[in-house]
Amino acid sequence: MKRILSRWRRAAVVLRLASAVVAHGLLPSPAHALELSRASAAAAPSVAAPVHVTERADWGKFFAAENVKGTVVVLDGKTQTYQAYDSARAERRMSPASTYKIFNSLLALESGALDNERETIPWDGKPRRIKAWNAELNLRDAFRVSCYPCYQVVSHKIPRAYAQAKLDAVGYGNRTIGRVNDTYWVDDSLQISAREQVDFLQRLARGTLPFSARSQDIVRQISIVEANADYVLHGKTGWFVEKKPDIGWWVGWLERDGNLTMIALNIDMNGDADGPKRARIVREVLKNLKLI
Repeated sequence: MKRILSRWRRAAVVLRLASAVVAHGLLPSPAHALELSRASAAAAPSVAAPVHVTERADWGKFFAAENVKGTVVVLDGKTQTYQAYDSARAERRMSPASTYKIFNSLLALESGALDNERETIPWDGKPRRIKAWNAELNLRDAFRVSCYPCYQVVSHKIPRAYAQAKLDAVGYGNRTIGRVNDTYWVDDSLQISAREQVDFLQRLARGTLPFSARSQDIVRQISIVEANADYVLHGKTGWFVEKKPDIGWWVGWLERDGNLTMIALNIDMNGDADGPKRARIVREVLKNLKLI
C-alpha cells in the first residue's frame, strides 16, 4: 500500500511539473501540439521534387563586375529546376540575418503578437544608427526599413516554444533558436542555405506553409519591392556582421505570366559600399533569364 501511495505521489508531482511547464510556455499544450502536428502535415510541398540542378558559371561575371564573392540560386516554379552560380556555396548554411524577418512576420501575425500589418510596434526611445528605426513603426514599415529593434520587441511577445515548433514544422534551416530569444537570427544560432531559402520562399508564394492563409497573404503583400504591368517582385535583404567577412543576403521571388521564380543570393561584404551590390546582381540574373 505504501509503495502504491509513493508511486501516486511521484506521479502527481510529475503532472504538476508538466502543467507548470506548459503554463509558462516552455512546451506547447496537447491541444497546441495537435494543431502544430496538423499544420505540419498540411505544409508538405504541393509541387514535385526538383529533377536537376544546372551550374551557371556564366553568372560569375555579375559577381566579378561587382568585385564580390558569393552565390545565387534560382528555382523555376513551373519546371521545379534549380540553376545556381557556385552551387557548393548555395548549400552552405549561414545566418539568415534580416531575411528572417519574413519568417518572423509570419510568427508575429500567427501567434497574435501583432494583429495585422498596421499595428504599431513601440519604440524604446533609444537612438539607433539607422534613423528610420527611431520611431514607432507598424509591421509593414518595420519590414520595409528592416527595423531590427522592432522585431526584437515583437519576438518577446512570441512564446519561445511556439517559435521553435513552427521552425520545426517548416523545416527552416537548422531550426535552432539558441540561447537568446531576440537575437538568434543574427547571432549565428539559426542558419539556412540559399538553396533552402528558395524552397521556403516557394511555399510562402504558394501559400502552403503551416501558417494561416491570412498571415501568409499579409507577408506576401508587405514583401513587395516592385510591381508593374509585367511582373511583381518580392524581396528582403539581410546583413550578418558577427563574423568576417560579413554576409549580405537578397532573397525573394518574381511573379510573371502566371509563373513563380524564386531567387536567393548571398555575398561576402566588407562595408556599406557593398550593400547595393546585392540587388544589382539579382537584377542582372533576372535580366539574364529574361524575366525583367
